[in-house]
Amino acid sequence: MVDGITPERVREIVAMADRPVLRNLLITRGYHHLTLAMAQVLGSADFAWPIFAVWASKQAGQFIREEELGAWVSTLLAARMPAALDSLALRAPIRRALTQIARHVTGGNTTVFAELGVAFAAFSASFAEPAGRTEERLADVVGLFSEGPSLPDALTVAADGTLERRQEGGQTMVREALVYYFKALHEPRPGARAELVLLANGLCGLHEQTRLQPYIAGALAAPLSELPAAEGGLIGAALATVMRRAATELMMTMALPGQVLRMGSDLPAPPGRPLWPEELARLEHPRLLRLAEELGAYEARERGLGLADRVEVWLRLGGQEVQGSGADDWSRLGDRMRYIFEYFRSRQRDDSLLAPPFSAAQEQDMLAGRVPAGPL
Repeated sequence: MVDGITPERVREIVAMADRPVLRNLLITRGYHHLTLAMAQVLGSADFAWPIFAVWASKQAGQFIREEELGAWVSTLLAARMPAALDSLALRAPIRRALTQIARHVTGGNTTVFAELGVAFAAFSASFAEPAGRTEERLADVVGLFSEGPSLPDALTVAADGTLERRQEGGQTMVREALVYYFKALHEPRPGARAELVLLANGLCGLHEQTRLQPYIAGALAAPLSELPAAEGGLIGAALATVMRRAATELMMTMALPGQVLRMGSDLPAPPGRPLWPEELARLEHPRLLRLAEELGAYEARERGLGLADRVEVWLRLGGQEVQGSGADDWSRLGDRMRYIFEYFRSRQRDDSLLAPPFSAAQEQDMLAGRVPAGPL
């Protein structure tokens, strides 16, 4: 077990409702330590879903710390609607919109950690020792999660602006993912093992993105609900459009070690690496191919093509970006998952993502209950 990220610790962090900024930082840190714990179990060739969650949670922090989103909005307004920055009448609705965006992102950030943080904490603890990697212990871990389809959470905004949420559906995809991670533990062939981990990662990604749908859509809709009535409607509506664009651009921008991804553009290859690792250049696992087809990923589009067309596809995919992978609308689950699946496939073996998201001094502040000063 790395650094005590247990199911109990996950629940302690989630319960920090009165400290949303610190909670997000501890969630991000928790994902990093779960990444290390899973690497101790699975090995350091193929990385499990928490390695991607580190950087997504760090990105979410930009929304949760409202001043950073506010600075992004101010930059766009200065370029497109400079008069709005000086309007006293617009300051209150702008602040309400920023707060609603932050509440939705905070809700999504904690919801996913509360569920998948527990899953990976339990898995990494249960199978830390090779002698304990038994089917009986797997049944215990899988049994922590319920049967049923993944569904979006039920989400309503109360009169005071707070979110009231309820999980719908079940966790069959989480259960299935845990089984595939377990199978990867016992798979000696590097290519087959990589496919099992990618399949498990993809199932985790689809489950959490399904649950997150109302949080993402609600965050992007917040400017439209808070601002159109401001100053007679016309200015407010224009301002709402600018703010939604600012939130969308920030939500679709993710900083990774050594690279910034713009998720509205086609996915580029990792710096200094091919687009796909050799072990994932061709996908063969039947369940993985079905998932790829469901998500509209390129591998599935080769089915039914003649040889000449297949060669053309292979040549195109062997380049430096995944053509057509960019998301047109981040509020649509299908757009997000097409990009996310290709992102997982291209970077599952990228050890640069193991970089700590915070410095040792920042971690010390967090563990002492303080939000670190300076850039986060």
